[in-house]
Amino acid sequence: MNLKKNNMKEIIIVGAGGSGMDVICIINSINKIKNEWKILGFLDDNSELLGEEIMGYRVLGNIEDGKEYSDAYFVSSIANPTNRIVRKQVFNRIKKYTNNFATIIHPSVIIYEDVDIGLGTVINAGCILGSKVRLGTNVHVGYGCNIAHETIINDNVSMGSGVNLSSGVIIGVNCYIGAGVSSTHDICVDENILVTVGSSIVTNLKRNIYDTWIGTPAISLKEFMRNKIVLKKQ
Repeated sequence: MNLKKNNMKEIIIVGAGGSGMDVICIINSINKIKNEWKILGFLDDNSELLGEEIMGYRVLGNIEDGKEYSDAYFVSSIANPTNRIVRKQVFNRIKKYTNNFATIIHPSVIIYEDVDIGLGTVINAGCILGSKVRLGTNVHVGYGCNIAHETIINDNVSMGSGVNLSSGVIIGVNCYIGAGVSSTHDICVDENILVTVGSSIVTNLKRNIYDTWIGTPAISLKEFMRNKIVLKKQ
């Protein structure tokens, strides 16, 4: 009898898209070192996926069906730049029937001293977390992100691959930081903001009701569009 396998914790991945497949790969990498997780399958609100197999694991039902798996742990793979609040909403729906949230970290991630990582957070391969970094609850960090010392990433934030945040940065709740975004040190990004792919943050980004920031240096989308109209008129 393999006692190690019998002691594996059951886990369900919420969201059967590409990020969900990445979570499977992270778990497989963890299990190569230590048999920790037994994947039961996916939950997804897309009824057309019900019963489908993704990377060998079935879609078991919608998010509310998770209450049938009371002993399992849950992790969300959902991130949507056009609807930043959806990651929080999904997390809260799961929380109605369980507090068993898994924190999933790829074994290649380098974590310095005095780092705090919240429940339900996913960190993909190749990331570096500097000393005294704080990651909130339900955060998603893409491949190859570098987060320098004393930076704070608040709850429900999603980060694309290759993000580079300098020291002392604060990212507000429910933000989406696109792939390849970089920042200077000691700046703040207000809650619910989208920073688009490849942008550079060199000053504090203020929220204007789910605002989008774009470019190098990053400016609000409204300002970007105004500048574009002015240039067309010239």
